[in-house]
Amino acid sequence: MRNKLMVLSCVLALVFFLGAVSLAGAEAEPKVGQTVGIAKFKAPLTEDGAKYLGLAKAEAFTLKDVKASYLLVEQFNTSCPHCMAQAPVMNALFAKVQADAQLKDKLKIIGTGQGNEAPQLKMWKAFHKVPFPLVPDPDSSFGKALNFTPYPVTVVLDKTGKVVFVHIGAFESADEVFTKLKAIVK
Repeated sequence: MRNKLMVLSCVLALVFFLGAVSLAGAEAEPKVGQTVGIAKFKAPLTEDGAKYLGLAKAEAFTLKDVKASYLLVEQFNTSCPHCMAQAPVMNALFAKVQADAQLKDKLKIIGTGQGNEAPQLKMWKAFHKVPFPLVPDPDSSFGKALNFTPYPVTVVLDKTGKVVFVHIGAFESADEVFTKLKAIVK
């Protein structure tokens, strides 16, 4: 009986230790002030998307290549129900930003399809009538740079890769987020 208790104690200690070690490397929610560095993105799906971002053509790009002071990145996945619910809200947010003379040239918006290839994003763009550029991210490189791979998550980055806004999950309304963006993007 004593040996069984000793073995059970050792097993429980090992489980506790392994759990603590795995939590130490766990992803932390993104926070304002953290940095992703000069994030690299694959090519936007379309030439129009590249033009909107200020790129010469639809090819891989970094934050420094975007012709705006800030980049809003919506990290999503085409099979995520929360992302599907967020799609019309993101479209409305894009329309509000484009209609605002002070914001439209300072803030650009992209969607990164985490774990998605271009064909999946083309279907998503057509189905949800997405007006802003979508960028495939099949290897979750942006989520890895952010150290946060759940979705949807929305961040606004400055030119240095510093996070100046973060929202985890779907938005309740485009108006609420638009008001916050107006306060941040000057």
